[in-house]
Amino acid sequence: MGRGRRLSVLVVVILFASLPIHSQARSASADVASTRTPFGVVGNLAISVRTDEQAAVVKLMQEAGVQWSREEISWERLQKTRDQDFAWVGDSGGFNNYDSAIDKQAAAGINMLGLLDYNPAWYKGQNGTVDDWINDWYTFVFATVSRYGQQRNEVFTWEVWNEPNLRMYGYENGLYTINDYIKVLRTAQQAIRAADPRARIVLGGVTAVWSDPPSYNYDILTYLHMLGDAGGWDTFDILAIHPYRPGAPEDTFWRRDRFVDFDDELADIDTLLDHYGHKPIWFTEIGWSAYSGYEGHSEQEQAMLVTRLYVLSLAHPEVEKIFWYNFRNTAVAFSDYPDAANDPHHPEYNFGLLRRTYPLDTRQPDLRKPAFSAYRAMTDLLGTLQFETTVADGKRPDLKRIYWYRWSRGDNHVEALWRMPDATVTTVSMDCGCDEVHIRAWDGHLLRVIQTGNGQLSLNLPTAGEPMFVQYGTVEAANPAGLFFAETSHGLSGRFLRYWQAHGSLAQFGYPITGILSEPDPSTGIARQVQYFERNRFEYFPENDGTAYEVQLGLLGDNLLLKHGVDWHTLPVHADTPPGCRRFSETQHLLCPPFRAYWETHGGLALYGLPISDASTENGLLVQYFERNRFEEHPEYSGTPSEVLLGLLGRELYSTWGIGP
Repeated sequence: MGRGRRLSVLVVVILFASLPIHSQARSASADVASTRTPFGVVGNLAISVRTDEQAAVVKLMQEAGVQWSREEISWERLQKTRDQDFAWVGDSGGFNNYDSAIDKQAAAGINMLGLLDYNPAWYKGQNGTVDDWINDWYTFVFATVSRYGQQRNEVFTWEVWNEPNLRMYGYENGLYTINDYIKVLRTAQQAIRAADPRARIVLGGVTAVWSDPPSYNYDILTYLHMLGDAGGWDTFDILAIHPYRPGAPEDTFWRRDRFVDFDDELADIDTLLDHYGHKPIWFTEIGWSAYSGYEGHSEQEQAMLVTRLYVLSLAHPEVEKIFWYNFRNTAVAFSDYPDAANDPHHPEYNFGLLRRTYPLDTRQPDLRKPAFSAYRAMTDLLGTLQFETTVADGKRPDLKRIYWYRWSRGDNHVEALWRMPDATVTTVSMDCGCDEVHIRAWDGHLLRVIQTGNGQLSLNLPTAGEPMFVQYGTVEAANPAGLFFAETSHGLSGRFLRYWQAHGSLAQFGYPITGILSEPDPSTGIARQVQYFERNRFEYFPENDGTAYEVQLGLLGDNLLLKHGVDWHTLPVHADTPPGCRRFSETQHLLCPPFRAYWETHGGLALYGLPISDASTENGLLVQYFERNRFEEHPEYSGTPSEVLLGLLGRELYSTWGIGP
């Protein structure tokens, strides 16, 4: 939807998205290459991000794994008067710098969908016809496509107008009839073909209208039938829709004359395509707002919806790309840019994957919303794979309200699945034909490594509505630049190998039980490379490159206590400090023989962290928990280096046989 003017259509369009689940097999009209880059966002860097912050936004796009960005090129901003040159580099305030926005995204390897809209600034408020400015429209389109297509080789796909089926973007911008929009489309088609014959043309995204449409507002099917019947189907290459819905994607809602779910809606689109001719489908806008008002969603719910939206959408063979609206929260209308004003109770300003902050610091702890982590997990896990099959679409008799989809490439597989509150089962069985699977949460963090033995496993599905990923396939190949361990079929290389070798190797950390994974930092959401070992987790901090802290260990001691329901802050402490013991003021816990000597001679604070319990007996052994590990006394090895051993916390926390998570 148009930026800054969404509120006036609340009576027409319900601003919460849903998405496709499609179980009927159809022949895909999209080529394989394009369906492998489905992950888009509405970026709008030029019109919403000041030039000095565009590089930071692009860096965040790269972190999220964004493959496509929709960049609105607003005619009314680009050319204020009829005789004015096009202002490609923006204004003195640092806004509307299209050259900068498009250059930076192209240099980062992000594909762009250029959005061309609306009628000219000098014609706003007049009651003339399209004919009064159609020649100027040709000039604008030709100049824009020539500059960013043929000349600069940066944009090759162009969307012509935005939501022409709504009064505020169609009728109020001079498109009084369907023939007016067809004239705009056909003129743009001629200009685009003349400026860059390679370019593809996308229909202006047609948005859903759930209420009875007021005058000059038309629902998706109505408007597309009008377009086809009036002879406009040949003016574009790709069909764009904005399928916003009033609630969760898996649910049905009343639409004037019947209850429909997203599968019903896409089936109607399929029928329309059968009639007028098949074209790929792009969702050039779709999303949910995380706000605290009526029918709002929490940020956590928004994150779950991001994953389910993309998974269900891509299960439909005609859907090629999905652009989340939008990448960054917008600010309250007319607020100063540095003010970063935001209303948490208003849907308009809270659709983003990022909060709006100023200045934009990519390291800021509260910048990334949970939805950002959900989006990044999908691009990490699914971004190089191809959709393979629907295992369960919510309607399967034995798995009602279970949703389960598989992606593959070669021998690498990822399955995404979740249950709804009214699902008939909470545990499912899987035959993966594999020895090991990784179970990862909606945000990408590791939940479990399951050894199957016979290729069979049983999965306990998480909380209703919460997706998880099951990852399996080819084990890592031996790396000549590193080490490979047949015992676990995982390897070590690079900085993690150097750290492992320099700090005690097998005795300290055990074997690797995963390869390198990407996970969100729990305190900031920043993507981190991590690798799990029998006794710990390595975490890479690129901001500390070249220092002793570029690789750090995970807080697995703390994690294990929490798993067992123990908050170490509540554990008892001794009042006295016995001889030979050391008290840590940060936690008030003691470090005494035999653990003190081991802690002090084998790495101390850097490797084990602070003690978070005093020594106690557990399963017949004297043990003590530290932030990053657990020490165990083995009296049978008294007087030998094995008297104190480290707990296998990595395996205890993350590894099981045959069932998870």
